[in-house]
Amino acid sequence: MAVNRRREAHIAPRFQFAALALTLTSSAAVADTFQEKWMGRIARPPADNQEASVYWQGTLDARGKRFKPHEVSCAHRTEAFGTIFVVTNLENGKKIRCPVQDRGPYARGRVLDFSLGAAREIGCDGLCRVNVRRAGYE
Repeated sequence: MAVNRRREAHIAPRFQFAALALTLTSSAAVADTFQEKWMGRIARPPADNQEASVYWQGTLDARGKRFKPHEVSCAHRTEAFGTIFVVTNLENGKKIRCPVQDRGPYARGRVLDFSLGAAREIGCDGLCRVNVRRAGYE
């Protein structure tokens, strides 16, 4: 009898977990386009009129690779490495395609950190106001 009770005790949490998983996967958030389905998530809303900064120090990036400050790249807190953003400088209208290759910015209120190469291309000296879109969603 004790063996059956132990077995029943293990089955109930598994059933509850399966019911919870089924409930969460059948939620209202649905990807409509092929790209959203292929990426496995729904695109986050764009960042309009946000502040971006420039960084150049450090020898290694968050991936453990050598940081090359004169190449076009940026740092974002949560996006996957390799995600390409189309960034527009609101002061001069310049646009660049910038891949995420590091983590940051760690200053409050900033959306991106540009490498020196990206900052030169977009015309950003220190801080600038930008619009950020994921490539393909602009």
